[in-house]
Amino acid sequence: MRKTIWACWFQGREAAPPLVRKCLDSWERKNPDWEFRCLDARTVERFVPIRDLIDLDNRTITAASLSDIVRISLLHEFGGVWADATLFCNRPLDDWLPDVMQEGFFAFADPVPTRPLSSWFLSAEPDNRLVAEWYRKTIEYWQDRTRSNDYFWFHHRFKTICETSGFFAGLWSRVPKVSAGPSHALQAPGCMYSPAADVGDRIDWTTPVFKLTHRLARPLHPDSVLARVLGPDAEMLPVSAPPTGPAAAPAAFASLKVATENLGDHVQILAGRQLLSRFGVAHRHEIDRDDEIMSAPCLDAEGGEVGILLNGWFKTNDAEWPPHPKLAPLLFGFHIRLFQCPALVSDAAIAFYRRHQPIGCRDSYTAQLLAGHGVETFVSHCLSLTLPRRVASDAQSEVFVVSRDARICDRLPPELGPCNFVSHYSGSNDFAANMREAESLLELYRARARLVVTTLLHCALPAIAMGIPVVMFYPLNSERGHASDRERFSSLTDFLPVHDLDAQAQNGWRDVDWNPAPVRIGDTKLAILDRFFEMAGKWKLPPAPPLGPIAPPDVLPVS
Repeated sequence: MRKTIWACWFQGREAAPPLVRKCLDSWERKNPDWEFRCLDARTVERFVPIRDLIDLDNRTITAASLSDIVRISLLHEFGGVWADATLFCNRPLDDWLPDVMQEGFFAFADPVPTRPLSSWFLSAEPDNRLVAEWYRKTIEYWQDRTRSNDYFWFHHRFKTICETSGFFAGLWSRVPKVSAGPSHALQAPGCMYSPAADVGDRIDWTTPVFKLTHRLARPLHPDSVLARVLGPDAEMLPVSAPPTGPAAAPAAFASLKVATENLGDHVQILAGRQLLSRFGVAHRHEIDRDDEIMSAPCLDAEGGEVGILLNGWFKTNDAEWPPHPKLAPLLFGFHIRLFQCPALVSDAAIAFYRRHQPIGCRDSYTAQLLAGHGVETFVSHCLSLTLPRRVASDAQSEVFVVSRDARICDRLPPELGPCNFVSHYSGSNDFAANMREAESLLELYRARARLVVTTLLHCALPAIAMGIPVVMFYPLNSERGHASDRERFSSLTDFLPVHDLDAQAQNGWRDVDWNPAPVRIGDTKLAILDRFFEMAGKWKLPPAPPLGPIAPPDVLPVS
């Protein structure tokens, strides 16, 4: 095959962030017998007649989508290897690639169930038929549209090829399958910054490549996992600039409120308020998430910016997005329900996200959706994962079954034993009353739960945070509802399995551990807190007052 490695950083290699330059350098250093070509916005058209293929003047194409078009065009025309600019070469290509190229094509497989491959590394011989068909479908995709709302349109084109053609499905089936999972291991929450001695056993150090991010949220310790990967002087890489914010602290703060009966909404608001209280932040205003976030009449009398934490589920009212211009938002634990509010990805909304990026997304679905619109995102998880771990006691002996209704109790096996059923749907839209009820339920689980069996995301997450063992099922739902559930739960599966209730009942519950250990959440919780407090620096709040008063040492008598 052609021994050429293609990469691209549209701003130019010299202008790339230091971590990107480390990644690009790794391909040259590990593969001296290969030709390495890093293209940019000025040189791409030397090799890809992009304007003949796509009318860029009448298309809204993100850098990520343009990169997808470039990579498949290069491989179709020339063959070789494509490596994303944030992909680090861990092993020389000649050590492993020839063994997986029997079909003249290779990609790492099965990053998630809905995508058959990852596109950050692709290898192809010239004139490969599978690549040629993928190229054709790519160009065809952009002929009749001006934009894409699907971040993974490129992967889905490949999936469609295999689903509609037995010939191409057969070609792909014969490509040796190497999981994409180990290459993503460093992106687990907190992993990159942790000491290699503590988390190194979670990493497959033989994996050919590591997928990284070009942003560093904090300095690297020389003994960290990422420093071990990047090599000498990695600890000297600069930390990414924090998000910009107002020149001075906001004049006041607002908190979200909701007019829903779903106590999961209230749990998320409670978690956010608890974190902000560590800054000494108390809210002056309450703004309805669905019906006031743009109009915000309570802000009329405010002379300056008003800080607000935007976390949780957004939202149901197209007319009330994006938020009021007086709001200085921190988007963290942010989740989009696009089918309920298409305005969440309107042009005005995308401009709003870009002004306040990076966006901390509650789940990978939201992160991928916004990234597809050119917004810088990361998976922050939900702030309910920061609730404090409980103190163990003998009173924690009960099993709670928590769902929207009690139908789940009729499906569970009798050997589970006596259970207490709890619904997180209060039957009331009284915000203050629902906040009190949410607090009471969290305290109930903290004090008495031995096990929580639930179909509700915002029962499972706070229980995990508190150190309560959890068994999780998808809700009883329609097929459309299940698609929505998979989006909402797209990062919960990082922590525990989510079971299908009917499928498990049919197979005798053999895949369900009814006596699970608490999820070890400490690393993730620490990573969430670090990033949250880093991002809250945009508000330029005064330093928190010191602890005190502290008694002098002579108050404690010497025994």
